[in-house]
Amino acid sequence: MKKILIIGGILALVAIITLRLISNKKTLNESKQVVDRSKIPVSVSVIAVEEKPLNSSFQLPASLDPIEESKIAVTVAGKITRLSIENGSRVSKGQVIGTIDSQLKQLNLEAVELSEAKLKRDYERTKELYEGKAATETNVIDAKYAYDNKRIEADQIRKQIADGNIIAPFSGIISNKSLNVGEFTNVGTVIATVVNIQKLKAVVYVNEKDAYRLQNGQNVSVSTDVYPGQEFKGKISFISPKGDAAHNYLVEVLIDNNGKNILKAGTYVLVKFRSESTASVIQIPKIALAEGLKNPYVYVVNGNKVASRKIITGREVGEYVEVVSGLKTGEQVVINGQINLTNGSIISIVGNK
Repeated sequence: MKKILIIGGILALVAIITLRLISNKKTLNESKQVVDRSKIPVSVSVIAVEEKPLNSSFQLPASLDPIEESKIAVTVAGKITRLSIENGSRVSKGQVIGTIDSQLKQLNLEAVELSEAKLKRDYERTKELYEGKAATETNVIDAKYAYDNKRIEADQIRKQIADGNIIAPFSGIISNKSLNVGEFTNVGTVIATVVNIQKLKAVVYVNEKDAYRLQNGQNVSVSTDVYPGQEFKGKISFISPKGDAAHNYLVEVLIDNNGKNILKAGTYVLVKFRSESTASVIQIPKIALAEGLKNPYVYVVNGNKVASRKIITGREVGEYVEVVSGLKTGEQVVINGQINLTNGSIISIVGNK
């Protein structure tokens, strides 16, 4: 009897534990169930789409490049016997700034010139004999051939000597000098770089809409933090006839650099393109863009829901951005709360501008 009671107690305990486990599992399963929030409105702030005045003037960053820059290389091998430049030296176009040893070529030229003079006399004498019937036409041809060959040989040596002169290709300032007198060079060795900064060039990429407003020769202004409050004058010298994949067009601006304050190549500047005209265009706050300018789309209010919509943006104006297409005036776009939205989400407007 006692044994039966013990067994019964054990079975009762097991039953109690089993019921408790089943109850706990049910509670856990209920807690893991996904709550359907699609019917719960998302609180958002919106703004009405409207047109705002947009001045056609705009500015773009750029770095200044020299109008001309070239490496000075030797055209013959040999030892440098003269070099009259240092970093910072000013040179003029065509100036001989150095020479490569040509002493042996000079001696060869003297010998060839002596032979040339003798062959010239021989040719002239042979012509006289031919006119007096004392020489044949073949004798004249042979004499002229020998004289012409020697004359050409002398010209070739003169050209080799001239090639030993190191000449500045244009007027400018020497930089990156790498060799000195007494060093040997091979053909093509770069001795220095010459830079012309009397004019500087700024290269910018202008979006399609603005590019069509620009013209070659149009005046622009350039400013830099190096000279605060001062503007430098420039002119558009080139507008690319072909845009890139993002519909931006390369524009080159030439800037005079002969005033009191001289700019250096590599300086960071802002190029300002001016226009007297203004126009009203659709603008929205940049914060309305769900993923920023790289993937521009917004959430447009449609009753108590929103619809995602791709847009095409234009110029940036402070905290606003121009909308070229995709939106109409009067529509409402979400400017706060986009992180919780998807296409078709139900919304509750808590802020309206």
